[in-house]
This record gives sequence, structure tokens and C-alpha cells, in this order.
Amino acid sequence: MTAAVLEGSGSFDLLKVDDDFRRNPYPAYRQLRDHAPLCVNSDGTYVVTRWSDVSTVLVSPDTSTDKSAELKKTMGEGPILEFQLSAMTTWDPPRHGRIRGALAHAFTPRAMARWVPMVEQAVDDLVHEAEERGTIDLVTDFAAVLPLTLICRMLGVSKAEKDRFRAWANSITSSLDPVVRPGVIEAANVHAEEWKAFFSDLIAERRRAPGDDLISLLLKAQETEEEISNLALLHNLALLLSAGHETTTALITNAVDLLFHNPAERERLRRQPELWETAVEEFLRYESPVQMGARRTTAPMTLSGGTVPAGSLIWTLQGAANRDERQFPDPDRLDVGRKPNRQLAFASGIHVCLGAPLARLEAKIALQKLTETFPKLAPAGAPTRYLRTRYRGFSHYPVSVR
Repeated sequence: MTAAVLEGSGSFDLLKVDDDFRRNPYPAYRQLRDHAPLCVNSDGTYVVTRWSDVSTVLVSPDTSTDKSAELKKTMGEGPILEFQLSAMTTWDPPRHGRIRGALAHAFTPRAMARWVPMVEQAVDDLVHEAEERGTIDLVTDFAAVLPLTLICRMLGVSKAEKDRFRAWANSITSSLDPVVRPGVIEAANVHAEEWKAFFSDLIAERRRAPGDDLISLLLKAQETEEEISNLALLHNLALLLSAGHETTTALITNAVDLLFHNPAERERLRRQPELWETAVEEFLRYESPVQMGARRTTAPMTLSGGTVPAGSLIWTLQGAANRDERQFPDPDRLDVGRKPNRQLAFASGIHVCLGAPLARLEAKIALQKLTETFPKLAPAGAPTRYLRTRYRGFSHYPVSVR
């Protein structure tokens, strides 16, 4: 029992969770699903943990993604707040649909087919580097490098920018926890000014000389959609950068960790490589990189534990919903062949993760290539899990490939 779930009462406060909860939230999630499927935090916001409730909130037309009031309390006035209010994740229709529609061209099935050889080449390069070194950090030398390399290509910039991009992405995701650690907002404000300057220069350059990159595509959309301002363009590019990096990096690293702890499932994939697509869905379900989201009700909403008034903020705990035994038989068992698997790691509804197809593609190719090339892949030291509430993954994970 962690400090998050009080002994005997089942009460819970998302604003007061401790590092024991962040290391392993799943026992608390189970208690919440069973005894407090709808609970209220000390600030008056709500938490839902059952799959049916989380799914309902995510797709309901009676919810909004406007979290400006809470963000202002957490972040104060500054560049990182400007980013949050300019990113499409906090926009509602019809504004949300305009820029999402422009970005969606980069993630269609046809676009994904073009990405396959680029992902394969990037993975081959990383595997070759790992083979030469023998021991690598799975996070910093492999899982984080892959999405950043592809994001650089998507934006039409040099791979040399990937280290700077990673610092910016980490700043964004670290600032989104319900309770932010000291110094995080200050660092995020500095980084927000940096990416504003970088993307402003890049946008100006693409105006002068358009190409076939994502920025040029967005600039074409801007010509017909007056509401896509320059500020919205540069901040949504930063959003693409952070979301694309964080989710894929954590997905790959969490998956390898799960295979280390589930050797029978690892062997199953070796014998049945056709299961890799369902395996990626199971990794997403079992250890969701994004553990939670939030919506504001625009009308009263009835959920398992009662009724939530209009104007309330609801935290949707996808990490808990994805272990709900009401939806998933034997949910605490990793099953790489699990079907059906309606996991909510990428959310659902109109705000479902735009880059999910690319994240799935990257993970499948990377994980299959890594495990098939290195059958003796094993931990080479103790991994370091980053202790965040909203995101789940590792900051370092030494592995040996020989």
C-alpha cells in the first residue's frame, strides 16, 4: 500500500502520490478500480480508472480538452504555458480539426508505407552500432535515437539536432505531471523560448524555399486556414517532437524490459514472429507509456461511482484501465498474442494520438530486429526508471548484445 491509497479507506489523491506509487502504480490502480472507481482529489478534480469509464470520458462529446485553469496554476504565466495553450491537445473542435487535418497527411497508410524503408534503415544503423560496441544504453543509444532521427527527417533538419530535440521533449513531458517537481517549470520556460526561436527561423526558411517536409506541408495548409497562426505552427511542431519522442522511446524500452521478465513470451515471439504486431499492442496495454490524460466535462456525466458535475476536470488513468479485469482476462499476465486488445494507451476519440501508426511501426521493426539480431540480449546493469506520474518509462537501461 502506498501513500496514494490510504489503508482501509480506499481514498486516493493524485496530487499526493509518492515515488513508491510511481515505481509501481498497479496495486493502487486495482484498489481504485475495485473500491473507488470514481474519486475526488484534494483540488476537486476527479479520477477514473475502469476501462468503461476511461473510454466513455475520452470519446464523449460532453467533454473538452481545455485545461487552461489547471495549467495556469501549475505553470504560471510564461512560455511553457503559451505552448500548452497553443498546442492542439488543448483545443476543441472546430479549431482542433484544422491543424490536426493538416498534420494527418503525414500519418496516413500511404505515408506509413513510405516510412517503412526509412525506419528499417535507421534501425539497421543503430543495430550495427550496438553490435560494434557490445554494451549500450537501451534508452540513450537506441530507443530515443530512433524516433528523434525520424522526426529530424520529417522536419527536414540535420540529425545533429536530435540531442537538442530530446532536451526540449523531456522538458515538455516533465512539465505535464499533475504535481511538478521543483525546477521543472523554470527549465521548461527556458526550453520553450529556445524552440520558439528555432522553429520560427525554420518556418521562415521554408517560406522562402518550400520542400516536401512536414513544415512545408503545414505552411500550405496555413494558406487556406487563417486560424493556423505562426504561433500555433511552431508550438504544434514542438508537440509533434515531444509526443513522437516520448511515446516511442518508452514503448521500445518498456517492451524490452517486459521480454526480459517474461522469457516464455520472448521465446514465443522467436518461434512465431507473426505475433509481433499483436505483441506491440500488448506492450502498450501492459506498460502504457502515457499513463493518464484529462478532460473537462461540459455537461453532467454519470460514471461507475456516481455523477460528475459540468465544468469538472476528470483525470483518465489509461494505465489503470488497461489492466482492468472487466475488459481484459488475466490482465496482469503478458500475452503477446492477446486478442481482442482494445487498449487505450494512445487514448481514443478525436484526440487519439495522431502519431500512433508511426510509433507502432517503429516499435515493431525495432523490437523484432533487436531481438532477432541479438538472441543473447540481456541486462548489463540496473536500469533507472524515471519517476513521473503521467509517463512511464526508463531514463537509462544498460544492456549487453553479446
